[in-house]
Amino acid sequence: MTIKLYDLAGAEDDRRFSPNCWRIKMALRHKRLEFETVPWRFTEKDAIAFSGQGLVPVLVDGGHAVHDSWRIALYLDEAYPQRPGLFEGAEARALCEFFNAWAFARCSRRSSR
Repeated sequence: MTIKLYDLAGAEDDRRFSPNCWRIKMALRHKRLEFETVPWRFTEKDAIAFSGQGLVPVLVDGGHAVHDSWRIALYLDEAYPQRPGLFEGAEARALCEFFNAWAFARCSRRSSR
């Protein structure tokens, strides 16, 4: 079964502009996994309602649906350990998790001003 990635699209299907979705596309390519992108727009909440929230990226792999770029990256490393890793060991994963949390905390503080 093909991995599907719901990816934010503009008015035209080929206009993809979400950096969070780009992260996952790069992770999938790094792990050399075949995938299909599904264009999604902000008004199409019903299309991803099965994921339990209304934002992309959403990855569907067989019977698994995972949302949030960080959670998707962790899932890919756990589900496909035989493929190239996204993190080199527990220390690298912890450092990436810290940086991810720090960057998003700074962004959310900046946007609330």
